[in-house]
Amino acid sequence: MKTKFIILGLLVAIAVPAFAQRDTIRSNKNEFSLGYGVKPSSSFRYSPGHHYYPLEEHVGAIYATYTRRLTKVIGIGATYCLDPRVFTYYEKPSTKEGLICRLGETSHTLMLHLKINWLNTKYVNLYSKVGQGIMAWGYSLKEYRPDLYQINMPSNKFIDRIDYAYQFVPIGVEIGTKQYAGFIQCGLGMEGIISIGFRYGLKDKE
Repeated sequence: MKTKFIILGLLVAIAVPAFAQRDTIRSNKNEFSLGYGVKPSSSFRYSPGHHYYPLEEHVGAIYATYTRRLTKVIGIGATYCLDPRVFTYYEKPSTKEGLICRLGETSHTLMLHLKINWLNTKYVNLYSKVGQGIMAWGYSLKEYRPDLYQINMPSNKFIDRIDYAYQFVPIGVEIGTKQYAGFIQCGLGMEGIISIGFRYGLKDKE
């Protein structure tokens, strides 16, 4: 709950000066983007056991967004994130001895977001973004030997596999034209600490 209030406070701090920004650069009303981020904050609830040690193969977060620009400064939209992870559990830490199981965990996140372009130029835009929503996760278990090891199985209740999701981006940079641009952003949440991607804006009807 404390995190939610912190994010809300930061959003207000960003939004107030942004509303005063002079609209000098025309923006597309409808924007789509694809991105890839490292170290997303997806938190899964399942662990086979406290005495088993995982080696993680983390692909990273892949996400897509749609933003509808209300003005040249303010945009609202939706974000979908996919975060696949693979864990291989062993009996001993930092080794590959005593294979317990291979565990695949995947999260699916849907968030609503607010995007604020607080600097618009012809080829470079600076923006901030905040999003909130829900995350649902699932798992698959492979190479498990129940005759040799006993593990904790996750709950089958759907309510136990959903969680609060968020994204806060204090600074993002878009480089390109108003229709095509690449971007890099730094933040915290489901899109990762650092992410890169491509943004496409639909041409406005004249």
